Amino acid sequence: MHLPQVTPKVVTNALVFNSQREVLLVQRVDNELWCIPGGHMELGETLEEACKRELREETGLHGTIIRVLGLYSKPENSLHIHQGPEWHTVRISFLCRIVGGGIQLSPETKAIQYFPLDHLPPLITDHAQRIQDAFEYSQETIIK
Repeated sequence: MHLPQVTPKVVTNALVFNSQREVLLVQRVDNELWCIPGGHMELGETLEEACKRELREETGLHGTIIRVLGLYSKPENSLHIHQGPEWHTVRISFLCRIVGGGIQLSPETKAIQYFPLDHLPPLITDHAQRIQDAFEYSQETIIK
């Protein structure tokens, strides 16, 4: 049985752009929507460790953190998958660069692909906004 959260969960996401300014996205197995690679922090992890782990787990790619792009906490933009309306996440987007590994599907990912910004596939919650924020506010950290 699902119990309501007492406090928000922390989520990290890795925004990766290639030399053509295309964004790396993964297609989720559970709802078939596309998203920025990422997920929940595990106990004992730093934000940086969680971001790099999630990128590696979901794509097979090894990344390094360049900087924080944005902090997002609006409850209505939290992803709800079988958790109910009390689910709330604080989402931290990091700009990352790939330093190794190779693209590999995971049990959570159905597809992995780079997309041009003007041809994004159907995305979960606020991911389109976060991708747009990365370009519109490229020199500052966004808080929404």
